[in-house]
Amino acid sequence: MSEKRKPAGMGRPRNAALDTAITAAVEQLLLADGYGAVTIDRVAALAGTTRTALYRRYPGRVALIASALAAHFGTDPAPDTGNLRDDLTELQRRQVEFFQNPVVAAGIAGLLGDLGSDPEWSALFHEGFMAPRRRSTEAMFQRAVDRSEIPPVTHPTVVSDILTGPLLLHVMLPATGPLDDTLVAATVDSALHLLSAGVRDA
Repeated sequence: MSEKRKPAGMGRPRNAALDTAITAAVEQLLLADGYGAVTIDRVAALAGTTRTALYRRYPGRVALIASALAAHFGTDPAPDTGNLRDDLTELQRRQVEFFQNPVVAAGIAGLLGDLGSDPEWSALFHEGFMAPRRRSTEAMFQRAVDRSEIPPVTHPTVVSDILTGPLLLHVMLPATGPLDDTLVAATVDSALHLLSAGVRDA
């Protein structure tokens, strides 16, 4: 089970140096020993801080992972090439790189287990990592609307799911096929079809 205290929020790092040290410690533990090794005690020891100080910033493992992913991969992944198809293609290539990164590969199964077992952790991870990245993608869609490439999109999360869902499936079930250019092209085509038609609430 995940080590945790029920969260009130992500916490606020007090200085950039410690924030960097914590991120490095999380990544080191993931790569060396896997998701289960990421505990408050071990991260605090590697980062050169205390358990109490770390808990003031992060209420548990999921918060640590969310912060480390945001620091490593950012929360604004959507490009601006001036053309929606090119934007979507580049976004998907970045997502493939994300899922193939050794840090993500080492932690994704354990993270999904934690998120699936606790709605509060799921909400915390969404707030700290997923939601800002989705807003980045929505801004990309809006730029395409402003360029008159597509009509207004009223349910952009559906398109985000179409883009990310198949990649995650292939990561978790490798027998479904590789994360390759064929999959990138198929997801881009699917997203473009929805966006060109206008995505409406069900």
